[in-house]
Amino acid sequence: MARPHRGPTRRLLVLLALPVLLAACSLGAEATPHLVAKEQVPYGLLQPASPTTAVATPSENVTVYLEGPQHLATVSRIVPSPAAPSGVLAALSVGPTSAEAAEDLRSPISTAAPMAVQSVDGGLVVVRLAAAFTNLAGRDQIAAVAQLVYTMTAVPGIEAVEVRINGRPASVPTANGSLTKAPVTRADYASMAAP
Repeated sequence: MARPHRGPTRRLLVLLALPVLLAACSLGAEATPHLVAKEQVPYGLLQPASPTTAVATPSENVTVYLEGPQHLATVSRIVPSPAAPSGVLAALSVGPTSAEAAEDLRSPISTAAPMAVQSVDGGLVVVRLAAAFTNLAGRDQIAAVAQLVYTMTAVPGIEAVEVRINGRPASVPTANGSLTKAPVTRADYASMAAP
């Protein structure tokens, strides 16, 4: 059975319906601007556009010292740029990553957190440690101060560190075990540094 031929009729109907459909979908041209009620604005057009790109914060790598099996070990950390002593100290307080811990790197100084830079005066940085520092055993306390001194003196311009607990200079052990309340330098822990 043959199908009826509808070609020209169907085309004619589509051509007649097209202008009606287009007119229904558009707003039409207007000679002057006018206010549109808030309820008539399509959803989402009144919302502020979200930024499409993230703003990168400048950062830089700094050196932090952890306790290794035989000597202090250097690791790299990323801090906001420019690397201020407070940012470097914050990076030290985090301690080793899981990969670093798997390599037997430790951070006794991290148990003395929160730590804060109290002041920087010339080549001297004054660091406040939590009272938990005094709970560290002898060898861990020596390693903790060595970590602190080597990390802070890696910051350009800093040559010595004074440790304070509860606002007062703390007695800290040097590498040979002697106690001092004076500022300490890398020379006080040279035997713990990598050869």
